[in-house]
Amino acid sequence: MRFSSKELELVALCGLFHDIGKTSIPDEILNKCGKYTDEEFKMIKQHPLFSYKLLKALPMDDHIKKAALQHHERCDGSGYPQGLTTDEIDNFAHIIAIADVYDAMTAARSYRSPLCPFQVIDIFEKDGLQKYHPKYILTFLKRIANSYQRNRVLLNNGWSANIVMINPHHLTRPMLQLDDGSVIDMLSKPELEIIKII
Repeated sequence: MRFSSKELELVALCGLFHDIGKTSIPDEILNKCGKYTDEEFKMIKQHPLFSYKLLKALPMDDHIKKAALQHHERCDGSGYPQGLTTDEIDNFAHIIAIADVYDAMTAARSYRSPLCPFQVIDIFEKDGLQKYHPKYILTFLKRIANSYQRNRVLLNNGWSANIVMINPHHLTRPMLQLDDGSVIDMLSKPELEIIKII
């Protein structure tokens, strides 16, 4: 994104402070095993407001405060707590929103296993351009997919392979080298899916 060192520092601070409001949620709800009830989820959805209230009087950059308040907002207005749209959301909040969702989906939860990064990229590719700022989501997806080049992966048919090359137009359909040395282009094998980084 060609950010200055000051902007990079601010983005890092936004990431560090964005969920501080969760300290205002009772531990028995925050650390609950299993899915939340409607009432519990309503309280969890208040954490951006709690974060903002904790930070608003502190002598810190407004981007940090706005990222805390707006990191669950979505470009199409479907987010919370205010239902903001693209231009109403702080640029750094756009970035934190993407990182937060990626982290949440690739982390283990009490009610589900972590998703494979390529499954998350697929989800982002399907609805990301409506919900997330195109400038940030496209950069993020390209960078995150490229970070897995040369990694070993497990496919849905049980094969394991090495990622040889990421397809820049279809990030979830890379070129793979199988254990027997053969190379396959996932673009020509729609039945195959990467289900795990190994």
